[in-house]
Amino acid sequence: MLDNFKKEKADFLKKRDKSKKGSIDKDAVKIVSEINSKDNYYTTSICSGRIVLLEMKSKRKDKCIWLFVKHDKVKTDEILKCLQQCHKNKKILNGQHLKFFSSEIWFKQQPIILHVACRNIDAAKTLLDTARKLFKHSGIIGITDKKVVVEIIGSERIETILADKNFVADKIFIKNLIKHANKNFAENKRKSEVLLNLLKSELFSL
Repeated sequence: MLDNFKKEKADFLKKRDKSKKGSIDKDAVKIVSEINSKDNYYTTSICSGRIVLLEMKSKRKDKCIWLFVKHDKVKTDEILKCLQQCHKNKKILNGQHLKFFSSEIWFKQQPIILHVACRNIDAAKTLLDTARKLFKHSGIIGITDKKVVVEIIGSERIETILADKNFVADKIFIKNLIKHANKNFAENKRKSEVLLNLLKSELFSL
């Protein structure tokens, strides 16, 4: 009898990575490999977590310019340097303030987000029962006759505007922002490592 899920899984995993980065985050490789080694699951997308700066030309996503992205902790100087480089005048006022920008500049610290195709609802429930021990907002985001798609997502996140045409955050604010973002990033990484161990354990029933 033809195993449609197995075939779909094989076909999907052969596809080229179409993400902006074009490859799996190094901190996500082990989780992806562990999930894909199981008959009832395969990963369709993952971001292990990241810190980004975005220039928002408008509310449309396709008008968003990625100024900075790092899948790890960041230093205050990295963010300040990026802000200087993306501003046409590249000047700092009073040693703290950057000159105003023509567009909104947003800082985002984002947690892990993982989409997993599951063979059936029972497989999805097993994965969710495991994931929700750490990631409470995880849930089912799609159900078809071929598969059930589960989203595992962290809750540690920060999103705030840093500058626009009328203001710009000062160095003290940015430094404090980075401190909290890095703290969140570390917690996100810790939970991801625990999830990997749970997926490897006998408690995770196939």
